[in-house]
Amino acid sequence: MLKIHYFNPGHETAVLLGKRNYTAPTNVRKMQGDLALLPAWYAAKGDFVYMGDLKSHNLNLSCLADAINPNGLPLDEVAISSLKSSSSRLEAEPWGVSPHSLAQFERLRDCSGLDIIVPEWCDDYFRLTGRMSAALTMTDLREKITDLELPQPATFCTSIEELELFISRNSAPYIIKTPYSSSGRGLMWVHENSLDSKIAKWAASAISKQGAVSIELGLDKWLDFAMEFWSDGNGAVSYRGLSIFNTEERGSYSGNILEPQPDMEMILTQYVSKEIIERVKMALIESLSDRYGAIYRGCIGVDMLIYQRADGYYAIHPCIEINMRYTMGYVALRLYEEYITQGAVGEYHVSYDKAAGEALRNHLSLSERYPLILEKGRIKSGYISLCPVDSDTNYRAFILIK
Repeated sequence: MLKIHYFNPGHETAVLLGKRNYTAPTNVRKMQGDLALLPAWYAAKGDFVYMGDLKSHNLNLSCLADAINPNGLPLDEVAISSLKSSSSRLEAEPWGVSPHSLAQFERLRDCSGLDIIVPEWCDDYFRLTGRMSAALTMTDLREKITDLELPQPATFCTSIEELELFISRNSAPYIIKTPYSSSGRGLMWVHENSLDSKIAKWAASAISKQGAVSIELGLDKWLDFAMEFWSDGNGAVSYRGLSIFNTEERGSYSGNILEPQPDMEMILTQYVSKEIIERVKMALIESLSDRYGAIYRGCIGVDMLIYQRADGYYAIHPCIEINMRYTMGYVALRLYEEYITQGAVGEYHVSYDKAAGEALRNHLSLSERYPLILEKGRIKSGYISLCPVDSDTNYRAFILIK
């Protein structure tokens, strides 16, 4: 069955609020608009992308190469007419499931007349979207892999006093996080064995809004990576692949490396053994199947990291965060599978340019410096933007194969 994809970043906040009518923060809405076409690149052949309106869209507008187009197609008036004449049934496929994103599909169904299957909101999704689910999964992993010294799960605190008690019993640094946030947002580093007034104020506000915050020990990070999974909704979770990604200084996502899976495995095995990676993967499949498999159908990304212990040895934190949604790591996997010459190496980036016209200038500069070269319909080298870029663009998603 064909799907209609919809890019709704920052959906964790929409889940927290639980409203069908929800207005995302300005920066999130800007990202959503600038990168609305992104699902076309991870979609299956013939799928559609709802870009927030039903106007005609030109895939080659401003940035996309004439020689290569994504599998997905914008859902416009022409596509709707064709789908209605063929009596096609379609399946709603948001980036992240929330009451708001499902309501968007219901409105689309009503105004377009298309036969769209929209899943019902399940109260369990609220629980599974929050960081508590990652903490419980981490407990599962510690019980399943008893011979590895895995980090302690995050502790959840409902008051400043509880945070201070945790800090008094441990040593800095710490990371405090809000239960409903992702991609490096909603977190605060604490580098001293006390809470200063700024951090205490931030934590108190977060507790007031979300009911709690989590706190965990900060680790000497060497590498960010993730394992991508797929839950079939019938009890089974399958492994899709590795993604190695980069973050900014404050922890926000900036991009993924693009290279063959065996090469990424070799990067990880510079730090930990292949056996450990495989055992973590199998334990996660079992835990995620129990926790998500029969409730949720869709992508699950588990963020991890390689860190250096006090004794100098490297170790793995196998469950920093669980993303019950499509992820940029999954996008990177699909890009490599579908559009890039096997063996080529490069990067997939999501960037933000604040000044007006800066994104367009950077886009044109990269297009000139790294002309796109294809081999048998796949990207061999060069630069390509995955979404249209114009003078009003701030967020870009692009591939650069050097």
